[in-house]
Parts: sequence; structure tokens; C-alpha cells
Amino acid sequence: MVVAASAGVIALGCPPHVCTSFRMLGLEHRITDRAPGAEGKSTWAIDVGHNSYWMDSTTSEARPPLQGDAHADVVIIGAGIVGLTAAYELSKAGRKVVVIDMHGIGHGTSGHTTGKITIGHGLIYKRLTEKHDARTAEAYAHANNVGLRWIGQVVEHEHIDCDFERKPNYVYAESDDLLETMLEEVEAAKNAGAKAKLVRDLPVPFAAPVGVKIENQAQFHARKYLLHLARVVEAHGGSIHEGTRATGIDTSGGMSVQTDHGTLAAEHVVMATHYPFTDRGLFFARVRPMRSYVVAGPIDPARAPEGMFINCTSPVRSIRTIPDGDRLLLAVAGNTHSVGEDYNTEDNYSALAEWAARYFGVTEITHRWSAQDGETVDSIPYAGSAWRGNDTVYTATGFAKWGLTNGTTSGLIISRAIQGFKSEFAWLYDPHRMTLESSVKRFAKDNAKVGYHFIHDRFRHPQEGEIDKLAPGEACVAGKAGKQVAAYRDENGKLHECSARCTHLGCTVTWNNAEKTWDCPCHGSRFGFDGSVMEGPATADLPPASQG
Repeated sequence: MVVAASAGVIALGCPPHVCTSFRMLGLEHRITDRAPGAEGKSTWAIDVGHNSYWMDSTTSEARPPLQGDAHADVVIIGAGIVGLTAAYELSKAGRKVVVIDMHGIGHGTSGHTTGKITIGHGLIYKRLTEKHDARTAEAYAHANNVGLRWIGQVVEHEHIDCDFERKPNYVYAESDDLLETMLEEVEAAKNAGAKAKLVRDLPVPFAAPVGVKIENQAQFHARKYLLHLARVVEAHGGSIHEGTRATGIDTSGGMSVQTDHGTLAAEHVVMATHYPFTDRGLFFARVRPMRSYVVAGPIDPARAPEGMFINCTSPVRSIRTIPDGDRLLLAVAGNTHSVGEDYNTEDNYSALAEWAARYFGVTEITHRWSAQDGETVDSIPYAGSAWRGNDTVYTATGFAKWGLTNGTTSGLIISRAIQGFKSEFAWLYDPHRMTLESSVKRFAKDNAKVGYHFIHDRFRHPQEGEIDKLAPGEACVAGKAGKQVAAYRDENGKLHECSARCTHLGCTVTWNNAEKTWDCPCHGSRFGFDGSVMEGPATADLPPASQG
């Protein structure tokens, strides 16, 4: 398989000389996957951007940015699953809610999910039982089941057309060597209250001799669901402003949120930003940002898997079907890695597309996208008060790619706390919990890696002469006039140069050749090739190289 990053083409059977290349660390890395040379091989190619199916198949419904200063009972920063769940609950309870989003409804991780709604999160119950205890595993299962049931009830009550389907969820092993591990997961899941059972020879066209099955889970169209929640919020007097970037939270002289379009005064603030952009709770030291990839294309219904599947080893392969009018799509996700630490990101799409073709006969990729999520040091998300001793600012983060159930429950925890009620899961998701025994090794490892990037990356780049050598579609980080410069030459030959220092805490960004972005390996901030901030915790653009 050959992937031409510059044109956004995924092609099977292309001429073997075609390849993608980019420069990084002063060396030229060439990615070449030679196509099969056998006679009779079919050739197919399709231009695809990087828009998720959920975004591509829904109307924009653009909301205007904030127009100057305003006041609300609750300001919610982020129009994803957490923010809109909380906004839905609070607006229906009579609170004046204002939701702002830097991009738009569902444009973040919630609109780039796989759309699986399940409590079957890999080998989570075995892990929680071992790292914590049986009570913690049971609470986690219960909390995520609440999120699953709540989504189902809202879909039914609001008559939401979002392709909600009940499906079994499978976590599978690709070898019988993991039979004992799967048995332990079934036992831990059952003890936690999940109706799990061991299954043999799963109904898929690849090796999956053993797995864990949980019935009556669900999948849906994530953005259709979010757009409907937004309309309900507005019907109850709430307002939603897209294209509005929060730049800070001020607690001096009353609570307010600063944005690039005005100031919002409020009684409470919810940072539903996927990663807290203002941090008094040391979340940056306790959440590791991870990135995953998805490809989707038409599948013969006769070959489609019946259910949702994910393996328990690496590389991850997560699959589900998507109804798309008179055809059926297969979505394949996986190839997870730490943000900013995979310099050949385009290869991840290639690997997933090739896998879909090999096992399911998918001969066309119509959509491809990536998503980002954080993993906490103790495997449980954070949701609640963002600042210790402060009950006016809330946050939720660290869903480890299971944000639809965890995020829904987090939104409920936060909305009820604002109304003066304490959730039964507040202790489980407590952002300030102390779980040293279960997290100290991961905490030390993750922060050693951050320290390495912060110091080492400042000295590992070539000098400015490398910038002049960039061909169209190539990028590098290089020293120039005593500064680190992130340089990209676009397909038209125009050179774009900005500071290579992330505006969050100053780490050096790296090039993502699949999305054409600059990604921070320390805390996951992402910027466009021109330096414009795309994803937090950074709130400011990378300045031009002349100012950096």
C-alpha cells in the first residue's frame, strides 16, 4: 500500500516508486510501501481529506461567535459530550447556560470518536481490580452503565435520529495464550456487576479464539446526537457560541471567562475542553495525551461483523459498522501512540486501510480521521472540581478513548454538583484523589518523558540550512538566528515559519505529516502548519518565527 500524504490519497496497487517523505531531526525519512507486483491485482485510489464521517455527514448549523461581554449562571467551555450533557441537564433545570467552543459543536474528540457506547473498555476490570480494588472496579462499571443508559433514555425521550443501535461488545485476544487473562477479565467484570461472558472463536474473519462479550451495548452517530442536545439547550434558553476561544479564567472580583470575543461573567465555569487549559490541579502531570486513527469505507453487508470489536493487545484494532443510507461502512480504528512521538503518522492510516482490505474486502476508503484523548496515571478519569477547595470551576478529562460513557457520566456529575447535589460517583472521579500505590510508577515514567522532551528537544535539531532544502509537502524544526523554528513548505512552494516552542509550557513541537500539524509531545497541544492553535491546553497561536 502507498500513501501519498500531499494529495490525501490512499491507494492500493500504485506504482512502487510512489512514496511520501519528510525531514525530521535533520535526517530525511522516506516512507515507501511497495505495492504487490503480481498480475491481475486491481488498482484503486481515492482522495480523502481528514474529516470524520460524523462531521462529513452532518450539516454545519453554524452558531455565531460571542458578541461582546455577557453574563450567565454557568459558562461551559467546550461543546462536546461532557459540555453538552452538562448544558442539557442545567438548562432543563432552569439555569442560564452559555456554551462556547473554539471550533464548533462536536468538532473536537467527541466528533472524531468511533461512536461506541459500551462499558467494555478493554481489560479494564482486571486492571482496576489489580491496581485498586473490587469496589473501584464495581463503581466504574456502574458509572459507565449509567452513562450508557442515560444516552439511550435521552435518545428515546427526545426522539433523536442518530442511528442508535443496540449491539454486543467484544474484547478479543488473537491467541489462546491469553485465555487465562480473558478468564480473569470475565471474573473481574462479573464481580463488578457487568454481565460479561467468555466466548470462543469470535464471528470475525481473523484469528480471535477467545474473547469477552457483553450484550446490549450500543453504537450511534455521535454528532447527530450532540447537535440535537444543542438544540434542546437553546430551546430552554441557553446560548451556544462557536468560533469563540477561551483564553483564561479570572476569579479576582468575581468569576469570569476571558475569550477572544469578550468576557463572560458567571457563577460557575465548566472546562469541558478535553484537557484543562488552566491548571491548578496538576492535570498536566497526571494525564498523558494519546492519539488514535480511524479509516472507514463501504463493506459488503454479507461480510460485515455483527457487533463491536476491539482487541486487547497492540496494535489496537477496533471495528464497528456505520449505516450510511443504502450502503454500510466499516470503521477500523487503532494505531494509538503518544502525541508528538510518531513521526510517520501517515503510515497509521495505511496500516488500518490495508487491514480492512485484507480481512473485510474493503476496497475504498471514503473517510479517515484521527482523535486525541488522555490517559490518567491510575486508569480512572477525572471529573469534578478543577481546583482544590473551589466549588465554582469544574473539569473532566482522561477518558482513555472511552469518552462517550465516561464523558456522559462526567457531565452528569458536574451538572449535579452545580445544582448542589453530590453524585454517588464523585469519589471515583475525584480529580484530587490520592492513589499513589496504583499510579506512582506511571506518574514518574510519564513526567520523566516530559522532562526529556522539554530539555533534549531543544538541542536535537539541525540548523537553518535544512529549511532551505525543504521540498513541497516537507517540514522540519531547525535552529535559526538562535531560535527554534517550525518550518513547512506547502504544496505550492510557500514557506511557513513559526516558533517551535509550544505556547503552553514551552516544549518543542514535532511535525504530524498526516494531519499537517505541529504537535506538542509534552501535553498534547496541536497547531496548524501556520501556527494557529487547534487543540489545547494551549490557548495562544505559535507566533511567527520573527517573534518567537
